[in-house]
Amino acid sequence: MQLTKAIFLTHRNSLYSEITGGVQLCSQEFHSIIRQATDIILEDYYVPYTRDLFQRAMIKWGMENYSFFDINREAPALLSYIFKQDIGIVFINMASSVRFARPIKEKFGEKVKVILLSHGNNSGDFLHLITKPVNRPSLLRNWLNKIRLGRLISTEAEYRVKWLDGVVTLSETEKQIENWFGAKKASFLPRKLYKDFLAREPVPGRIGFVGRLDHPPNFQGVIIFLEELSTRDHGLHIRLIGAPPAYGIKIKERFPFVEYLGELSDQDLGKEVATWAFFLNPVWWYSTGATTKLARAISWGLPIITTTAGMRGYEWKKGSLLVADSPADMVTQLIKEAHSIERIRYWKEQTELIAENGPDQMELINRLRYNYE
Repeated sequence: MQLTKAIFLTHRNSLYSEITGGVQLCSQEFHSIIRQATDIILEDYYVPYTRDLFQRAMIKWGMENYSFFDINREAPALLSYIFKQDIGIVFINMASSVRFARPIKEKFGEKVKVILLSHGNNSGDFLHLITKPVNRPSLLRNWLNKIRLGRLISTEAEYRVKWLDGVVTLSETEKQIENWFGAKKASFLPRKLYKDFLAREPVPGRIGFVGRLDHPPNFQGVIIFLEELSTRDHGLHIRLIGAPPAYGIKIKERFPFVEYLGELSDQDLGKEVATWAFFLNPVWWYSTGATTKLARAISWGLPIITTTAGMRGYEWKKGSLLVADSPADMVTQLIKEAHSIERIRYWKEQTELIAENGPDQMELINRLRYNYE
């Protein structure tokens, strides 16, 4: 078998960081899958964020258009490295780095394959933010947002058609969006599943959520669920974990029946979630990427209630989750299921079955390989 030298082009913090979040988890999974491909020799290549004053000003003003990196400054060293090291494939980590594709293809053409490892397009989350804003924007901001959205979509389509050989996505939904943009090849790599089951002592009626509360889909998703819950006679006990504290306190003040626990250590978090009857995943729309916290809940073997959108980015062969696609249905299902030890045990067994029947490594490698063959 002929081996091909490849680089994993990324900002270092997107791969390794003191705090491991969704970006790092997905980057590390991409990295691990490529490393285990037997036809590739992989090296890391780090690029810094831009220091260009104009680009930084555009980011600050909310008008950024894939300009987190100074391509003109960084491209000469990158192209030299690709040439001297005889690199055959460049894996670009994250859509925010996509502008590196153009100088690579202009210089090397078909000699070097350029594959984007997408965590989601910028237009996807931005469309969510402007159609479901946390705070009401001004008329000027509305106008500027529409201009930026058009520029983002134009850039995304141009790079798929002209400068990328393939795109790897974190969900089937985004694979189809890539096809719509005109990607030459697109494949979906589902999240890896693993077993780290907790010793459970569930408290009937105890429901918990854990996640970044300043992430708009999380904050708004929890609020929408709690608004519906507050209209019912439910007997449920809601536990909320996450940072920053200001957001958790704000939710607690609005919904006094919620117990906000702040941000917990891994050890304390494990002890806490082991007491939950259900893990709550209230994702009401298709934001970019995958819901990374779902993989952790599956690994713990927790009973889970989720939406269909909240399961994007996952595939398994056996088992099922409790699914509710409206706030009213989610509350109704929890009132029905979360007070019964027998039903809690049943849904725990379903989650454990899922954890044991996720995608295998060779299948993931083959889906990746499709983009550069």
